[in-house]
Amino acid sequence: MRKLLFFILIVIGLQFCTDEEAVAKLEGYAEKEAILLNQLPVDGCDWHFGVDLGDGWGQYVPNKASQPKVDALIKQASVEFGIAQVKVKMRYKLTGNEQEVQCGWNTKTKMEEIDIASIEKL
Repeated sequence: MRKLLFFILIVIGLQFCTDEEAVAKLEGYAEKEAILLNQLPVDGCDWHFGVDLGDGWGQYVPNKASQPKVDALIKQASVEFGIAQVKVKMRYKLTGNEQEVQCGWNTKTKMEEIDIASIEKL
């Protein structure tokens, strides 16, 4: 009876272990706090992420696959002094692509594109 109970507990426990394939997919991803912001009303740029990289400031936009995750957070943004923003923690990696983002004075800026594995509001 004890062997059967031990076997059942092992089987149940294995279901909660991380899948090796899922871990492999996250290789190359960084986890950082960031600010999802829209500064367009004050002549900044439309929705993008600002990330403190320690030695600089990164500005990123989500790829098409990540956009639904971002859209859900945009609805939770607070507006202060004309800037809408949401503080987040995200796991992301650069895709190697760039996107043009609308900025003030009818200009566009190229920003690096990111793939977002996970994101949550802080």
